[in-house]
Amino acid sequence: DYMTFETAKKFIDLLLTGEKGFSDYVDPKYSQGIILEFIGGEPLLAIDLIDQIVDYFKITAIEMMHPWAKNFMISICSNGVAYFDPKVQKFLEKNQNRLSFSITIDGDKELHDSCRVFPDGVTGSYDIAVAAAQDWMSKGYYMGSKITIAPAHFPYLKKAILHMVDLGYNDINANCVFEQVWKQEHAIEFYKQLKEIAQYWIDNNR
Repeated sequence: DYMTFETAKKFIDLLLTGEKGFSDYVDPKYSQGIILEFIGGEPLLAIDLIDQIVDYFKITAIEMMHPWAKNFMISICSNGVAYFDPKVQKFLEKNQNRLSFSITIDGDKELHDSCRVFPDGVTGSYDIAVAAAQDWMSKGYYMGSKITIAPAHFPYLKKAILHMVDLGYNDINANCVFEQVWKQEHAIEFYKQLKEIAQYWIDNNR
């Protein structure tokens, strides 16, 4: 389900006024800036709604002369599939100076396409995601990512991370799946893979 614009407006109003206990949670006296983070599913599927929400935040903050009117960022993590949509491009260009944008790539083509498949059940999204990431970086913007890890991925983790670095990624956050599929042997293998990655950085002066 999509959040409605009316719900978003209520949230932003409470965020900026601090009413109903919001000031106990976040207050501009202690938090000099704010990040509006849009997550999914896939947030770019709701780009019109996101654009509407961001505009409402900007206008309301300016009208209130709120400190966050100047000190805010927008954070979006995408799968990259809708990146080249003209509406998405317009939003990215419009907010480029306030945007932390990243595209998730789960390693090399084989690994990525094994878990990110279109509804036909066959076609993977790797090529589109990489094209989107490279286009964004070619414009001079920073690219980070979140790699999603499940137990079956551990044998490929080092290879996946190094591949993403070769693509130009500078910041890779590891996000383990939340399902209750984890066992102690997975933790041991995870540690082993991370140790091998660290050793690679040392050996290659990266």
